[in-house]
Amino acid sequence: MATCRSLCSTGNISTLPTSRFDPFACDSAQRGECQRGECGDGDILKGNEHFLPQHYLRQFRIGDSKLIGIAKVAPFRFIGAGPIRGQCQKQNFYSDSPGADKLLGSTESDLAPVVADVVKRQDFNSPQLLALRLLAVLLHVRTRKAIETAKVFPKYIAYEVIKHGIETGRLPAPPGGKWTEDVMDFGGVAGALIKEAAIPCWMEMQTMQLKLLRAGPATHFITSDNPVVILNEFSSQTNSPRSFAGFSLTGFQLLLPISPNLCLFFFDQKVYKVGSRSSRLVTISADDVEIVNSLQIQSADTCVYFHDLDLEPQIKLWTSKYASLRAPVRDALRHIPGRTENEEFLHMRAPVGQLPSRWTFCKYRRRITAKIGTRRDPGWSESIELLMRDVDRNPLSPDEHLLPRHMKVIDQMEPVAPR
Repeated sequence: MATCRSLCSTGNISTLPTSRFDPFACDSAQRGECQRGECGDGDILKGNEHFLPQHYLRQFRIGDSKLIGIAKVAPFRFIGAGPIRGQCQKQNFYSDSPGADKLLGSTESDLAPVVADVVKRQDFNSPQLLALRLLAVLLHVRTRKAIETAKVFPKYIAYEVIKHGIETGRLPAPPGGKWTEDVMDFGGVAGALIKEAAIPCWMEMQTMQLKLLRAGPATHFITSDNPVVILNEFSSQTNSPRSFAGFSLTGFQLLLPISPNLCLFFFDQKVYKVGSRSSRLVTISADDVEIVNSLQIQSADTCVYFHDLDLEPQIKLWTSKYASLRAPVRDALRHIPGRTENEEFLHMRAPVGQLPSRWTFCKYRRRITAKIGTRRDPGWSESIELLMRDVDRNPLSPDEHLLPRHMKVIDQMEPVAPR
Protein backbone atom coordinates (compact mmCIF):
# COMPACT_ATOMS: atom_id res chain seq x y z
CA MET A 1 0.00 0.00 0.00
CA ALA A 2 2.44 2.64 -1.22
CA THR A 3 -0.12 5.47 -1.19
CA CYS A 4 -1.06 4.85 2.43
CA ARG A 5 2.56 4.63 3.49
CA SER A 6 3.45 7.86 1.71
CA LEU A 7 0.69 9.69 3.57
CA CYS A 8 2.16 8.56 6.86
CA SER A 9 5.85 8.89 6.09
CA THR A 10 6.09 11.90 3.77
CA GLY A 11 2.79 13.71 4.18
CA ASN A 12 1.53 16.12 6.80
CA ILE A 13 0.92 13.40 9.37
CA SER A 14 4.60 13.00 10.18
CA THR A 15 5.52 16.69 10.29
CA LEU A 16 4.43 17.23 13.90
CA PRO A 17 5.48 15.35 17.05
CA THR A 18 2.75 12.79 17.66
CA SER A 19 2.72 13.53 21.38
CA ARG A 20 1.13 16.91 20.73
CA PHE A 21 -1.63 16.47 18.16
CA ASP A 22 -2.20 12.72 18.18
CA PRO A 23 -5.74 12.23 19.55
CA PHE A 24 -4.88 8.64 20.42
CA ALA A 25 -1.90 9.50 22.54
CA CYS A 26 -2.38 8.27 26.10
CA ASP A 27 -1.30 11.58 27.59
CA SER A 28 -1.27 12.36 31.29
CA ALA A 29 -1.46 16.14 30.73
CA GLN A 30 -3.47 18.11 33.22
CA ARG A 31 -7.05 18.91 32.41
CA GLY A 32 -7.54 22.38 30.87
CA GLU A 33 -9.08 25.06 33.02
CA CYS A 34 -12.72 25.87 32.13
CA GLN A 35 -15.51 27.88 33.68
CA ARG A 36 -18.76 26.21 32.65
CA GLY A 37 -22.34 27.40 32.00
CA GLU A 38 -25.43 27.20 29.82
CA CYS A 39 -25.46 28.20 26.16
CA GLY A 40 -27.05 31.58 25.54
CA ASP A 41 -27.72 34.05 28.33
CA GLY A 42 -27.55 31.55 31.20
CA ASP A 43 -25.68 32.01 34.44
CA ILE A 44 -22.14 30.81 35.02
CA LEU A 45 -22.45 27.80 37.27
CA LYS A 46 -19.83 25.86 39.17
CA GLY A 47 -19.36 22.30 37.98
CA ASN A 48 -20.60 23.06 34.47
CA GLU A 49 -18.49 21.90 31.54
CA HIS A 50 -18.00 23.52 28.15
CA PHE A 51 -19.04 21.62 25.05
CA LEU A 52 -17.43 24.35 22.92
CA PRO A 53 -14.04 25.65 24.11
CA GLN A 54 -13.60 29.23 25.29
CA HIS A 55 -10.46 29.69 23.20
CA TYR A 56 -12.57 29.20 20.07
CA LEU A 57 -15.28 31.68 21.10
CA ARG A 58 -12.65 34.27 22.05
CA GLN A 59 -11.86 34.69 18.37
CA PHE A 60 -15.38 36.21 18.05
CA ARG A 61 -15.19 38.43 21.12
CA ILE A 62 -16.31 42.05 21.08
CA GLY A 63 -13.13 44.10 20.75
CA ASP A 64 -10.66 43.20 23.49
CA SER A 65 -13.38 42.39 26.01
CA LYS A 66 -14.41 39.07 27.47
CA LEU A 67 -17.87 39.43 25.93
CA ILE A 68 -19.45 38.03 22.79
CA GLY A 69 -22.59 38.89 20.83
CA ILE A 70 -25.42 36.36 21.25
CA ALA A 71 -28.70 35.70 19.45
CA LYS A 72 -31.06 32.75 19.65
CA VAL A 73 -32.31 31.44 16.34
CA ALA A 74 -35.46 29.39 16.96
CA PRO A 75 -37.33 31.62 17.46
CA PHE A 76 -35.07 34.60 16.87
CA ARG A 77 -34.22 36.62 19.96
CA PHE A 78 -31.38 39.12 20.10
CA ILE A 79 -29.72 38.80 23.49
CA GLY A 80 -26.78 41.19 23.10
CA ALA A 81 -23.42 40.93 24.83
CA GLY A 82 -22.72 38.10 27.24
CA PRO A 83 -19.63 36.64 28.95
CA ILE A 84 -17.74 34.11 26.86
CA ARG A 85 -17.17 31.85 29.83
CA GLY A 86 -20.94 31.52 30.27
CA GLN A 87 -21.59 30.11 26.79
CA CYS A 88 -21.92 26.56 25.47
CA GLN A 89 -21.83 24.74 28.77
CA LYS A 90 -23.93 22.27 30.66
CA GLN A 91 -23.69 20.88 34.15
CA ASN A 92 -21.68 17.64 34.35
CA PHE A 93 -21.68 17.36 30.57
CA TYR A 94 -18.71 14.95 30.58
CA SER A 95 -19.30 13.47 34.04
CA ASP A 96 -20.12 10.05 32.57
CA SER A 97 -17.18 10.27 30.12
CA PRO A 98 -14.10 11.05 32.26
CA GLY A 99 -11.72 10.00 29.49
CA ALA A 100 -13.28 12.52 27.12
CA ASP A 101 -12.83 15.37 29.58
CA LYS A 102 -9.17 14.50 30.01
CA LEU A 103 -8.57 14.25 26.26
CA LEU A 104 -10.21 17.60 25.56
CA GLY A 105 -8.32 19.31 28.35
CA SER A 106 -4.97 18.09 27.03
CA THR A 107 -5.64 19.11 23.42
CA GLU A 108 -7.20 22.54 23.98
CA SER A 109 -3.98 24.04 25.35
CA ASP A 110 -2.21 22.92 22.16
CA LEU A 111 -4.92 23.92 19.71
CA ALA A 112 -5.63 27.40 21.13
CA PRO A 113 -2.29 29.01 20.10
CA VAL A 114 -2.54 27.40 16.65
CA VAL A 115 -5.95 28.97 16.01
CA ALA A 116 -4.76 32.37 17.30
CA ASP A 117 -1.68 32.29 15.08
CA VAL A 118 -3.58 31.23 11.95
CA VAL A 119 -6.13 34.01 12.53
CA LYS A 120 -3.35 36.55 13.01
CA ARG A 121 -1.25 35.54 9.98
CA GLN A 122 -4.15 34.38 7.77
CA ASP A 123 -1.98 31.45 6.79
CA PHE A 124 -0.91 28.06 8.13
CA ASN A 125 2.04 25.69 7.88
CA SER A 126 2.05 21.90 7.69
CA PRO A 127 2.05 21.22 11.46
CA GLN A 128 -0.77 23.72 11.89
CA LEU A 129 -2.74 22.00 9.14
CA LEU A 130 -2.63 18.80 11.17
CA ALA A 131 -3.89 20.69 14.22
CA LEU A 132 -6.67 22.43 12.29
CA ARG A 133 -7.92 19.07 11.06
CA LEU A 134 -8.08 17.85 14.64
CA LEU A 135 -9.84 21.03 15.74
CA ALA A 136 -12.52 20.60 13.07
CA VAL A 137 -13.20 16.99 14.02
CA LEU A 138 -13.33 17.64 17.77
CA LEU A 139 -15.74 20.56 17.34
CA HIS A 140 -17.85 18.35 15.10
CA VAL A 141 -18.33 15.58 17.67
CA ARG A 142 -18.22 17.30 21.07
CA THR A 143 -21.18 19.73 20.95
CA ARG A 144 -24.52 19.21 22.65
CA LYS A 145 -26.32 18.98 19.32
CA ALA A 146 -23.89 16.35 18.03
CA ILE A 147 -24.41 14.24 21.12
CA GLU A 148 -28.20 14.58 21.06
CA THR A 149 -28.16 13.56 17.38
CA ALA A 150 -26.14 10.45 18.24
CA LYS A 151 -28.80 9.48 20.79
CA VAL A 152 -31.71 9.60 18.33
CA PHE A 153 -31.43 6.05 16.98
CA PRO A 154 -30.77 4.16 20.26
CA LYS A 155 -33.48 6.17 22.04
CA TYR A 156 -36.02 5.26 19.37
CA ILE A 157 -35.13 1.56 19.55
CA ALA A 158 -35.28 1.56 23.36
CA TYR A 159 -38.58 3.45 23.26
CA GLU A 160 -40.19 0.94 20.91
CA VAL A 161 -38.92 -2.10 22.85
CA ILE A 162 -40.07 -0.76 26.22
CA LYS A 163 -43.36 0.47 24.75
CA HIS A 164 -44.06 -3.03 23.44
CA GLY A 165 -43.21 -4.46 26.85
CA ILE A 166 -45.65 -2.08 28.56
CA GLU A 167 -48.43 -2.76 26.04
CA THR A 168 -48.07 -6.53 26.41
CA GLY A 169 -47.97 -6.36 30.20
CA ARG A 170 -44.38 -7.59 30.48
CA LEU A 171 -43.19 -4.26 31.90
CA PRO A 172 -44.90 -1.89 34.36
CA ALA A 173 -46.06 1.52 33.15
CA PRO A 174 -43.84 4.45 34.16
CA PRO A 175 -44.89 6.95 36.84
CA GLY A 176 -47.67 9.07 35.39
CA GLY A 177 -48.68 6.27 33.04
CA LYS A 178 -47.31 7.78 29.82
CA TRP A 179 -44.20 6.41 28.15
CA THR A 180 -42.28 8.80 25.85
CA GLU A 181 -38.76 8.98 24.47
CA ASP A 182 -38.08 12.00 26.68
CA VAL A 183 -38.53 9.89 29.82
CA MET A 184 -35.16 8.19 29.22
CA ASP A 185 -31.64 9.23 28.36
CA PHE A 186 -28.28 7.64 27.55
CA GLY A 187 -24.99 8.32 29.30
CA GLY A 188 -21.43 8.07 28.02
CA VAL A 189 -22.30 9.31 24.52
CA ALA A 190 -19.84 12.21 24.61
CA GLY A 191 -16.98 9.87 25.42
CA ALA A 192 -18.02 7.34 22.79
CA LEU A 193 -18.16 9.99 20.06
CA ILE A 194 -14.87 11.63 20.98
CA LYS A 195 -12.96 8.39 21.44
CA GLU A 196 -14.45 6.38 18.57
CA ALA A 197 -15.89 8.73 15.93
CA ALA A 198 -13.21 11.42 16.22
CA ILE A 199 -10.35 9.05 15.54
CA PRO A 200 -11.32 7.72 12.08
CA CYS A 201 -12.76 11.11 11.05
CA TRP A 202 -9.50 12.86 11.91
CA MET A 203 -7.54 10.34 9.90
CA GLU A 204 -9.87 10.65 6.90
CA MET A 205 -9.26 14.41 7.02
CA GLN A 206 -5.63 13.78 6.02
CA THR A 207 -6.75 13.28 2.41
CA MET A 208 -8.62 16.59 2.23
CA GLN A 209 -7.39 19.97 1.06
CA LEU A 210 -7.78 23.14 3.16
CA LYS A 211 -8.31 26.72 2.07
CA LEU A 212 -8.84 29.75 4.31
CA LEU A 213 -11.89 31.71 3.24
CA ARG A 214 -11.52 35.43 3.96
CA ALA A 215 -14.64 37.57 4.25
CA GLY A 216 -14.68 40.38 1.70
CA PRO A 217 -14.78 44.10 2.62
CA ALA A 218 -17.50 45.10 5.10
CA THR A 219 -18.59 41.47 5.58
CA HIS A 220 -18.07 39.10 8.50
CA PHE A 221 -18.55 35.47 9.48
CA ILE A 222 -20.66 34.45 12.44
CA THR A 223 -20.43 31.21 14.39
CA SER A 224 -22.72 29.10 16.56
CA ASP A 225 -22.91 26.59 19.39
CA ASN A 226 -22.58 23.85 16.76
CA PRO A 227 -20.11 25.50 14.37
CA VAL A 228 -18.90 22.66 12.13
CA VAL A 229 -20.99 22.23 8.99
CA ILE A 230 -20.63 19.17 6.77
CA LEU A 231 -22.08 18.72 3.30
CA ASN A 232 -21.44 17.09 -0.05
CA GLU A 233 -22.31 19.40 -2.91
CA PHE A 234 -21.19 16.81 -5.46
CA SER A 235 -23.75 14.27 -4.24
CA SER A 236 -26.60 16.69 -3.49
CA GLN A 237 -27.86 16.43 -7.06
CA THR A 238 -28.91 12.79 -6.56
CA ASN A 239 -32.38 11.75 -5.43
CA SER A 240 -31.25 9.52 -2.58
CA PRO A 241 -32.16 9.17 1.11
CA ARG A 242 -28.43 9.17 1.85
CA SER A 243 -26.62 12.38 2.77
CA PHE A 244 -23.23 11.18 1.44
CA ALA A 245 -21.71 13.21 4.27
CA GLY A 246 -19.27 10.56 5.47
CA PHE A 247 -15.76 11.87 6.05
CA SER A 248 -14.34 9.24 3.69
CA LEU A 249 -16.64 9.89 0.75
CA THR A 250 -15.94 11.55 -2.57
CA GLY A 251 -17.09 15.19 -2.63
CA PHE A 252 -17.15 15.66 1.16
CA GLN A 253 -16.86 19.26 2.41
CA LEU A 254 -16.48 20.79 5.89
CA LEU A 255 -16.69 24.41 7.00
CA LEU A 256 -15.66 25.96 10.32
CA PRO A 257 -15.52 29.74 10.94
CA ILE A 258 -12.54 30.55 13.15
CA SER A 259 -12.88 34.36 13.32
CA PRO A 260 -15.10 37.11 11.94
CA ASN A 261 -12.74 37.28 8.96
CA LEU A 262 -11.69 33.66 8.40
CA CYS A 263 -13.42 30.34 7.79
CA LEU A 264 -11.78 26.94 7.34
CA PHE A 265 -12.96 25.12 4.21
CA PHE A 266 -11.90 21.48 3.83
CA PHE A 267 -12.76 19.86 0.51
CA ASP A 268 -12.08 17.00 -1.88
CA GLN A 269 -9.53 18.37 -4.31
CA LYS A 270 -10.31 15.64 -6.85
CA VAL A 271 -13.81 17.08 -7.22
CA TYR A 272 -13.57 20.79 -6.40
CA LYS A 273 -11.32 23.70 -7.22
CA VAL A 274 -11.08 26.58 -4.73
CA GLY A 275 -8.98 29.63 -5.51
CA SER A 276 -5.53 29.41 -7.05
CA ARG A 277 -3.18 26.52 -6.46
CA SER A 278 -0.45 28.86 -5.16
CA SER A 279 -2.49 30.51 -2.38
CA ARG A 280 -4.06 29.10 0.78
CA LEU A 281 -6.19 32.24 1.21
CA VAL A 282 -9.32 32.94 -0.85
CA THR A 283 -11.29 36.18 -0.48
CA ILE A 284 -14.99 35.53 -1.05
CA SER A 285 -17.85 37.83 -2.03
CA ALA A 286 -20.58 39.25 0.20
CA ASP A 287 -23.08 36.83 -1.34
CA ASP A 288 -20.81 33.87 -0.54
CA VAL A 289 -20.28 35.13 3.02
CA GLU A 290 -24.07 35.16 3.43
CA ILE A 291 -24.25 31.55 2.19
CA VAL A 292 -21.59 30.49 4.70
CA ASN A 293 -23.45 32.31 7.47
CA SER A 294 -26.72 30.69 6.41
CA LEU A 295 -25.09 27.35 7.18
CA GLN A 296 -24.46 28.52 10.76
CA ILE A 297 -28.14 29.46 11.11
CA GLN A 298 -29.00 25.92 9.99
CA SER A 299 -26.39 24.16 12.11
CA ALA A 300 -26.88 26.05 15.39
CA ASP A 301 -28.39 24.21 18.32
CA THR A 302 -29.89 27.34 19.92
CA CYS A 303 -27.44 30.25 19.54
CA VAL A 304 -25.30 32.12 17.03
CA TYR A 305 -22.35 34.27 18.10
CA PHE A 306 -20.72 37.36 16.60
CA HIS A 307 -18.17 40.08 17.33
CA ASP A 308 -20.22 43.24 16.69
CA LEU A 309 -23.62 44.12 18.16
CA ASP A 310 -24.31 46.30 15.11
CA LEU A 311 -24.84 43.05 13.18
CA GLU A 312 -28.26 42.62 14.85
CA PRO A 313 -30.35 43.69 11.79
CA GLN A 314 -28.27 41.48 9.48
CA ILE A 315 -28.49 38.42 11.73
CA LYS A 316 -32.22 38.94 12.16
CA LEU A 317 -32.60 39.07 8.37
CA TRP A 318 -30.49 35.93 7.85
CA THR A 319 -32.48 34.08 10.49
CA SER A 320 -35.78 34.98 8.85
CA LYS A 321 -34.45 33.90 5.43
CA TYR A 322 -32.78 30.62 6.40
CA ALA A 323 -34.45 29.32 9.57
CA SER A 324 -36.79 27.28 7.36
CA LEU A 325 -33.77 25.19 6.33
CA ARG A 326 -33.23 24.06 9.93
CA ALA A 327 -34.25 20.50 10.73
CA PRO A 328 -35.12 19.02 14.15
CA VAL A 329 -32.54 16.61 15.55
CA ARG A 330 -35.06 13.76 15.39
CA ASP A 331 -35.39 14.19 11.63
CA ALA A 332 -31.99 12.52 11.32
CA LEU A 333 -33.85 9.22 11.74
CA ARG A 334 -35.94 8.43 8.69
CA HIS A 335 -38.69 5.84 8.41
CA ILE A 336 -38.80 4.18 4.99
CA PRO A 337 -41.84 1.98 4.13
CA GLY A 338 -41.06 -1.71 3.65
CA ARG A 339 -42.58 -4.32 1.39
CA THR A 340 -45.58 -4.91 3.62
CA GLU A 341 -47.83 -2.76 5.79
CA ASN A 342 -46.09 -3.91 8.96
CA GLU A 343 -42.55 -3.47 7.70
CA GLU A 344 -40.38 -0.36 7.68
CA PHE A 345 -36.70 0.44 7.40
CA LEU A 346 -34.89 2.85 9.70
CA HIS A 347 -32.24 5.04 8.15
CA MET A 348 -30.01 7.36 10.18
CA ARG A 349 -28.97 10.26 7.97
CA ALA A 350 -26.15 12.59 8.96
CA PRO A 351 -27.39 16.19 9.35
CA VAL A 352 -25.96 18.25 6.49
CA GLY A 353 -26.00 21.88 5.47
CA GLN A 354 -28.17 22.94 2.55
CA LEU A 355 -26.85 25.56 0.18
CA PRO A 356 -29.59 28.15 -0.42
CA SER A 357 -27.87 29.03 -3.70
CA ARG A 358 -24.66 28.20 -5.55
CA TRP A 359 -21.54 29.79 -4.14
CA THR A 360 -18.90 31.07 -6.52
CA PHE A 361 -15.65 30.33 -4.70
CA CYS A 362 -15.95 26.53 -4.98
CA LYS A 363 -16.22 25.15 -8.50
CA TYR A 364 -16.30 21.65 -9.93
CA ARG A 365 -13.19 20.42 -11.71
CA ARG A 366 -13.54 20.00 -15.46
CA ARG A 367 -12.84 16.28 -15.36
CA ILE A 368 -14.18 14.27 -12.43
CA THR A 369 -13.61 10.52 -12.65
CA ALA A 370 -14.92 9.61 -9.18
CA LYS A 371 -18.50 8.40 -8.74
CA ILE A 372 -21.06 9.58 -6.20
CA GLY A 373 -21.03 7.45 -3.06
CA THR A 374 -17.50 6.09 -3.57
CA ARG A 375 -14.62 6.56 -1.20
CA ARG A 376 -12.17 9.36 -1.78
CA ASP A 377 -9.16 7.11 -1.16
CA PRO A 378 -10.25 3.46 -0.72
CA GLY A 379 -6.83 2.19 0.33
CA TRP A 380 -6.43 4.85 3.00
CA SER A 381 -9.94 4.22 4.34
CA GLU A 382 -9.30 0.48 4.49
CA SER A 383 -6.13 1.07 6.50
CA ILE A 384 -8.11 3.19 8.99
CA GLU A 385 -10.73 0.46 9.43
CA LEU A 386 -8.00 -2.11 10.05
CA LEU A 387 -6.31 0.22 12.51
CA MET A 388 -9.54 0.69 14.49
CA ARG A 389 -10.01 -3.09 14.72
CA ASP A 390 -6.41 -3.46 15.85
CA VAL A 391 -6.83 -0.79 18.55
CA ASP A 392 -10.04 -2.48 19.75
CA ARG A 393 -8.20 -5.79 20.10
CA ASN A 394 -4.99 -4.29 21.49
CA PRO A 395 -5.55 -0.89 23.14
CA LEU A 396 -2.73 1.63 23.02
CA SER A 397 -0.31 1.46 25.93
CA PRO A 398 0.35 4.58 28.06
CA ASP A 399 3.50 5.47 26.10
CA GLU A 400 2.24 4.48 22.64
CA HIS A 401 0.93 6.75 19.90
CA LEU A 402 -1.46 6.23 17.05
CA LEU A 403 0.67 6.91 14.00
CA PRO A 404 3.41 4.30 14.54
CA ARG A 405 0.65 1.71 15.12
CA HIS A 406 -0.98 2.79 11.86
CA MET A 407 2.32 2.31 10.02
CA LYS A 408 2.48 -1.27 11.30
CA VAL A 409 -1.08 -1.92 10.12
CA ILE A 410 -0.27 -0.55 6.66
CA ASP A 411 2.83 -2.74 6.40
CA GLN A 412 0.65 -5.79 7.02
CA MET A 413 -1.97 -4.88 4.39
CA GLU A 414 -2.22 -6.88 1.21
CA PRO A 415 -0.94 -4.87 -1.76
CA VAL A 416 -3.56 -3.85 -4.29
CA ALA A 417 -2.97 -5.38 -7.70
CA PRO A 418 -2.55 -2.76 -10.46
CA ARG A 419 -5.48 -2.48 -12.85
